[in-house]
Amino acid sequence: METIVKGISKPLQKNERKMGSEAPAISLTMQSGESKVIGMLATKVQVMITLPYHDSLSPALFEITQKYHEQAFIYFIGPQPLDQSINPACTSVDFEELAKKFGVYINETLCAKSLFIINKDGQFVYKEITSDVEDAFDLEMFETKLHEAIHFKKKGHVHENWMGA
Repeated sequence: METIVKGISKPLQKNERKMGSEAPAISLTMQSGESKVIGMLATKVQVMITLPYHDSLSPALFEITQKYHEQAFIYFIGPQPLDQSINPACTSVDFEELAKKFGVYINETLCAKSLFIINKDGQFVYKEITSDVEDAFDLEMFETKLHEAIHFKKKGHVHENWMGA
């Protein structure tokens, strides 16, 4: 895969993640100073948003993340602190390991613009990597997939079915 940076095509390095595959566990130092392990199994859906620049977070994406912030763990990761005031426990400039493991690493100062949704079972259920770091995300699709992931109910037997009631 590749992305375009200021008109120049740049290869994305390291691992490409496929839908349904298991998310890697990654330790991140958040801007609050705390260390968090993200990926894997979690009590809520997780959203990893990598942004290449301090001004890459659009007002529309910010609005969607605010709408769902109580129902999902939403993390903003990139090489620069964002211009917007966001909970420092949800933002990190410790981007290199995540960018490499998620296949959005460009170099030591830059990552691709991407969205990843990881379900409670620790599997990738949605990803979007823009073809140009300046491009906008498909926010309608992102919000639809996030809503679906948050409200997903596992199928299987319920107690009444198991008991033959």
